[in-house]
Amino acid sequence: AEVRAVGPAAADAADAVSSTAARSARARTNAGLSRCAVRTAVAVRSGRAAAGALVRVKAGTPSGGDRGLLLREARLVTVRPPGPLDRWRTRVAAAIDRRYGRDGPMVRALLIADTRGLDPALRDRYADAGLVHLLSISGLHVAIVGGALVLLFSALRLGRRTAGAAAVAVSVLYVVAIGAPPPAVRSVTLFAATRLARALERPVSPWGTFALGALLPLWDLSTVADLGWQLSVSGYAAILVSGRLGRRLPVAWRGWRAALAREAIAGVLATLVTAPLVAWHFGRLSLIAPVSNLAAGPLVSLLQPALFLGMVLPDGAGAALVADAARPLLRGMDAVAAAAAGVPGAALSVAPSAFAAVAGGIGAAALLLAGWSRHAGRPLLVAASALVVLVWVPDGLAAPGVLEVHAIDVGQGDAIALRTPRGRWVLIDAGRSWAGGDAGRATVVPYLRRRGGALALLVLTHPHDDHIGGAASVLRAFRPPALREAAFVAASPAYRALLATARDLGTAWARARPGEVLQVDGVELEFLAPDSAWTAALRDPNEASTVVRARYGAVRVLLTGDAEAGEEAWLLARGAPLGAEVLKVGHHGSPTSTTPAFLSAVAPRIALVSVGAGNTYGHPGPAVMRRLLDAGATVLRTDQLGSVILRTDGRTLEAEAAGIRWPVARALPGVR
Repeated sequence: AEVRAVGPAAADAADAVSSTAARSARARTNAGLSRCAVRTAVAVRSGRAAAGALVRVKAGTPSGGDRGLLLREARLVTVRPPGPLDRWRTRVAAAIDRRYGRDGPMVRALLIADTRGLDPALRDRYADAGLVHLLSISGLHVAIVGGALVLLFSALRLGRRTAGAAAVAVSVLYVVAIGAPPPAVRSVTLFAATRLARALERPVSPWGTFALGALLPLWDLSTVADLGWQLSVSGYAAILVSGRLGRRLPVAWRGWRAALAREAIAGVLATLVTAPLVAWHFGRLSLIAPVSNLAAGPLVSLLQPALFLGMVLPDGAGAALVADAARPLLRGMDAVAAAAAGVPGAALSVAPSAFAAVAGGIGAAALLLAGWSRHAGRPLLVAASALVVLVWVPDGLAAPGVLEVHAIDVGQGDAIALRTPRGRWVLIDAGRSWAGGDAGRATVVPYLRRRGGALALLVLTHPHDDHIGGAASVLRAFRPPALREAAFVAASPAYRALLATARDLGTAWARARPGEVLQVDGVELEFLAPDSAWTAALRDPNEASTVVRARYGAVRVLLTGDAEAGEEAWLLARGAPLGAEVLKVGHHGSPTSTTPAFLSAVAPRIALVSVGAGNTYGHPGPAVMRRLLDAGATVLRTDQLGSVILRTDGRTLEAEAAGIRWPVARALPGVR
């Protein structure tokens, strides 16, 4: 498919995510885009994509993180018809679902790199256990399949060279068939080089193999910025160094004890060396990863060849037998992940600051030096000190005495996060959901984790999907101690299920009541609406939106959810304190909100509009935009700027969008 995109493009990568007919299909632009790209090819890896599907092309980080700079949102103008490989993947996916039932999504992820349908709770569990890399095709999976093929062809007495060549050929076909993920391409290239060296009776040097893997990106320098490549290189280096440490084990340690000790050393060292990268990109570290990988490693080594064998077998007794043999291994991996994730302190949220990244890098280098050197004392001391800095650096290194307001770009929806002066978060709404995912998991959780800090309070303004669709993922990821919601009488079963999830996770939830005031780290949160007497006869949840005003010093932020003209009139009639320097414009700028009387009472200096580019609702309405501009407000829209950040020390206001900061108000007067 193609999308014409006009505007600056990040030179390292871009990330495109469909938001309507493509059903959240992941898409990628070609890496290495020029700074002035005017035509962007987008490969939508989904059978659901169709001409007319809406695709958002945004500048991204190599790990897929959103930099908040929207390049373009447009309709797909052409869609390539399914080719032979597409049809093959569709048939294999259908066969997997028939044979494995509820385990189908996990098997598809392990076998054909199809992660659609994976349970978000399962993914989170594997992440906390340090096993999330097992849920997607990586070099490990391809290496296991390649090794199993060598053993199979050797058992068929094809000869050493013929067996190696056949294994390489089948592995290459497999990688191409599943879409050639970059980690799999790197792995199959190294596998082919190793088999070629052995066929030519040349010695295979582990460090030579490492050098080849590290130099592969020379054909495409954008790969250097790829997180997968960075993790592969650093992890492989750690494993090679661990071999030297393994040779220093006591002579009395032989057999299974020595093998177990070497595996443990490799796992611990690889986890510690890659920790700075993981912390920087994801804001989270699994401390139990060495132990969980030690337990899960043998299981996946048996599971991957079994799944591959089942894939090439036609439906019948043989395929059913393989599926029956694989199920206990799948259950075993789930059990390891659940047990590891359930250990107190198994995973930690860390603050991915430049300070912590430098400390972590120094620690990783010191660990490698300790493994290489005969005198490991000083390097180990440096590494231990760096690890302490990395893990226990203050959450987010939040600027003292500063409140931040983050309008997170979740497309057509709302997710407003307040970061307190102590680095904790108050989140108002969590974006929408879609088939197979939601904005909470895809955007909000990574956004908050990358910045560090705990979630102190979740506020749900009303039970519409574009505001609460991602809330369950947020609840599972952060387990906030408190939740406030509108208690709309005609709430949907999905909304009631969400509140039940909060209860099951230990989150204390209550109805937002007008006049209630909460203090969170020096930030005052005053709830202004809704009132049960007002909402009892309502049928439109928008009119029952939770309205809350945050105050820090002389700066007020009014957050209105999807409040419309009726609720605005109710607030005006009861004399609610509406004055605010910052207004989150109601209902994404709908013409049914932000009436002249309401806008006059608020008198905002800044108007935040959380809205999806090219949305079918026509938001924000031209009349609303005119009223905001005529009122002297600076309008900041997420469809144009991506995620927007406002910072205040209680007297001044600073805005940030697309990496650019500028002052918007200085020496504000006292509170009205």
